[in-house]
Amino acid sequence: MPSNRHRPIVELPQNVGRSEDTMHGSRKRRIEKTLPRDDVPRALAEVVARAGEGLLVIDGEAVELADCASFKISIRHSGASSQLKVTLRYPEAPGVLGGDSPVKDSPEEAASGGLPRYKGLKKRMKSTFRAIRDALLAGAAPDAGVAASFVADSRLMTRYPGKGDAYYAIYDAEVDRFEQALAAGDVAALTASAAALDRLKKECHSRHA
Repeated sequence: MPSNRHRPIVELPQNVGRSEDTMHGSRKRRIEKTLPRDDVPRALAEVVARAGEGLLVIDGEAVELADCASFKISIRHSGASSQLKVTLRYPEAPGVLGGDSPVKDSPEEAASGGLPRYKGLKKRMKSTFRAIRDALLAGAAPDAGVAASFVADSRLMTRYPGKGDAYYAIYDAEVDRFEQALAAGDVAALTASAAALDRLKKECHSRHA
């Protein structure tokens, strides 16, 4: 959804943390931010607002999703404040975050066109959508970070040519409704939207196996 629908998040620079870890030939980057609990919906909307362009916007920085093998968005609440954490895992140490020793290409390298590998994207979406569905079946709103990750991946998915292009506009519109219901905390609307997304997925897969 267009980012200009949301007012700017209250910035708390002293509460923004960044870290990078390298292990087993891959690198993980974490960005954490503490913000008022009421600002979480807007914060998540801003993080995924440009996901359709292959970007996450984290504390004003645009991060290329094509560069990372996987990412995770999580929220932890503590009283009136919340911690937003974005974790990005990169398949190789050099190049992406300043490493200087060559390594072989990873199977999780970006696909053609600057997009993440489709198989990995679909696997992650299957997991996050299952968590969303389980929460809604229990009558609760899904975890905000899980839902934001699903929205971001959905924006990316409809950029792959030949994977169900005829459904992309309808799917994107339904993702818009899902995101609006998420921001409003409307469990009934989320349930209806998730069901619609599931129907679209099944119909698309029946024609584009």
